[in-house]
Amino acid sequence: MNPNNPHQQALFSSFASADHRNRNGFTLIELLVVIAIIAILAGMLLPALARAKEEGRRARCYSNLHQIHIGITMYADDSNDSLYVNQATPQSDPAIPNDGQWTANPQSTVMLDPWSPLAYWGVGYARYIGGYGSRAVFRCPSAKKVDFWYDDSSRPHYSPDFWLNSTYGIQQYLVAPYNSNQKPHSKLSSLLNPQTTIFCQDSAEQRMEGGDDSLGLFPGYKTILNQWIGSPPGSGGLSWELYKGYQFQWEWYRHNKVCNTLWVGGNVSGIKFNNYQGVDYRWYTGDTPVQSPVF
Repeated sequence: MNPNNPHQQALFSSFASADHRNRNGFTLIELLVVIAIIAILAGMLLPALARAKEEGRRARCYSNLHQIHIGITMYADDSNDSLYVNQATPQSDPAIPNDGQWTANPQSTVMLDPWSPLAYWGVGYARYIGGYGSRAVFRCPSAKKVDFWYDDSSRPHYSPDFWLNSTYGIQQYLVAPYNSNQKPHSKLSSLLNPQTTIFCQDSAEQRMEGGDDSLGLFPGYKTILNQWIGSPPGSGGLSWELYKGYQFQWEWYRHNKVCNTLWVGGNVSGIKFNNYQGVDYRWYTGDTPVQSPVF
């Protein structure tokens, strides 16, 4: 090219300008590569974010259970070391309420009396945690469904949200004897193994009463939660009869297949899912366990 030729210089400048414009843009292939890389990174990041979110919910659940223990301890201190919250009446079981409601219906803001046949067990101890306002402490942030008491045809069907402040299940052997050779545990100090006795835990059942509705593998059972998911697991139970096949086992194992559990001694730990074989039933009855929990 002759540098002194103005026509050649103009033509060169035109090509150079076009080449510059082309270099500033992206080709379709380059855009597709970038989009693919972003998709791969997002796919790698989203599970990590989901795990982090669940860890946050699990930590909040732990905090709830610790607050419940503080309230229970204060209640027992003021009640002659007793966990009893009501006396036997024609309308209710003695000792611990066995239902799932805080109020008579979703429109009410008046907390039920502990001896009401509709009362959730948390009602009995609520005044030591914050009264009616404490009901959120009894809501696991990972809970989706619990017992809506659909088997009681005498009551209306309320929305799921009405029940979601009742997502921790207490277990009846805190006060009731496991067999005829035992006496009722009228005092907290009568429990011989508080560190290995479950107080309450993540649960769809508001009061667990044995091998059918707890994680304990009781004598005579091959698998756990038979009342809810049938035996073998997934073959029936309340899940199929009343809840359209909802997999209620994951309401016990809410936190990535871990069940957050409060023990009588005050420690909180997780019980891992182990293919429906459950745990030593003595963790519920209060007897000396053969299988010790890992904290």
